[in-house]
Formats: sequence, structure tokens, C-alpha cells
Amino acid sequence: MVNKTTARIAICIGLMTSVQLALPGFACAQDADMKAKEFSAILDQIENVKLATAQREVMLQKQEASMASIRQQLETVPQTKEAVRGIVTRMTAEIEKVIESDLPFRKEERYARLDSLREKLADESYSDSDLFRRAITLYDVEANYGYTISAYTGDHPLQPGRRLAACVEDTASPTCNLSSDQQKKLEAGETLEAISETIKDGNYVHFGRMSFIYLDLDSREGFRWSKEADAWEPLASRDIINARRAVRIARGESAPGVVTAPIKVQAAQ
Repeated sequence: MVNKTTARIAICIGLMTSVQLALPGFACAQDADMKAKEFSAILDQIENVKLATAQREVMLQKQEASMASIRQQLETVPQTKEAVRGIVTRMTAEIEKVIESDLPFRKEERYARLDSLREKLADESYSDSDLFRRAITLYDVEANYGYTISAYTGDHPLQPGRRLAACVEDTASPTCNLSSDQQKKLEAGETLEAISETIKDGNYVHFGRMSFIYLDLDSREGFRWSKEADAWEPLASRDIINARRAVRIARGESAPGVVTAPIKVQAAQ
């Protein structure tokens, strides 16, 4: 009969031997799993590097294409410069044609702007963009004349300077007709010559490009520019009344309203 104590010792030794034999296999499995995870992480890093490299290659290709485009543009700069200046030159020529064939309003002012653009066009220090912008601005100014009513002072179209001549003879004469501001300047010691630029014969009004008239300061007489006759024609008395009202509205001295422009209509054949 086997001793119970001896049996228990044997069982314990057997269990210990089984545990000792199982531990190395478990540790090996854990190590293999860790290695697999490390290998998977390395593969992920490799894929990330490949993706980043591909993105950089795409960026480099775009940069190279952009640099090639810039080089091509730089090569064409001289031709572009000549092209822009050629366009502006043609634009100034067209504007001059418009001024010459148009109603003769604000001629000096319009030609002064055109001459200024031509001077800048001849100056190499002005950039192409600046020249083109100025040409477009000049186009806009000329286009705006077509749908605006504007009034400005000026001398008589047939007898320029007659009011100033009357003032030289007698500042108190009705033809001289000095304003209160002009009289105050003379009383303050200014000479007639000093204020001569402010002594104009009357007012000019242009109704877009439809009609262009002149009205004496005292409204005694007025004229209409005739494109057909290429000359000034006297206004009828009813047209002078309408012209007086148009002057006040255009100068901001009266509330806006409907005005009648004197237009000569050719009879149908």
C-alpha cells in the first residue's frame, strides 16, 4: 500500500514539472506576437514614407511646371510690352478721332488729357499696366460725356472776350456785369487783369452728344452748334428760355428736372 504522503509529493512534483515545461512555449508565443506587431508597424512606416515621397514628387512636378511657365512668360515680356504700348497707341488715335468728329465741347480740356497720355506713352519709365489703366480711364471719361448734361463758363463763340473788353472800358457797364465777388476783389485792391480769367462771356451746355449750346451771361442771346453746317446758329427765344433753365440745373443751382435740348431734325425726303 502506497503512503499517502509520498503520493501527494509525487503529484506536486508532477505538477511543477508540467508548469516548467509549459512556460517556455508561452513565452515564445508572446515574443512571436510582439515581433509580428513590430513588423506590421515597420510595413506601415514604409507605406507612409512611400506616400509622402509620392506627394513630394507631385509637388516637385507642379513647381517645375510653374517655373517653366514663369520662364516662358519672362521670355515673352518684351513682346508683351510692345503689344500693350501698341494697343494704347491705337486707343489714343481712336480717342482723337472721337474728339475731332464730336460736338466741340470742352475741347481744350479733352485734348489736354489726350496729350498727357501721349507724353506718358513716350516715357519708358511708365509701366504698361499704368499706361493701359490711364487709357481705359480716358475712354470712360469720353463715354460718360454721351449721357450727361454739363455746363461750364466760357467766352462768346463768335466774339470771344467782349465782356472783359467792356469791363476794361467801364466796370459799371451792363455788358461788364461783374458779380458781387468780383466787385469785392476790385474794391480790396485786386486789378482787373488779376481777375480776368474769371470774367467769361457766358455758359456752354452740352446735352450728352445730342446738342451743344452757348448762352450769354445775361441771357440776351444764345447759339446752337450745328454739325450739319459746322457752325454756330442763333437760338430762338423759346430755346433761350429752356437753355437758361438747363444751365441752372447743370450747375446745381436748380432742382433736377426735365429740360428741352434744341435739336435740328432733318425732314424726311
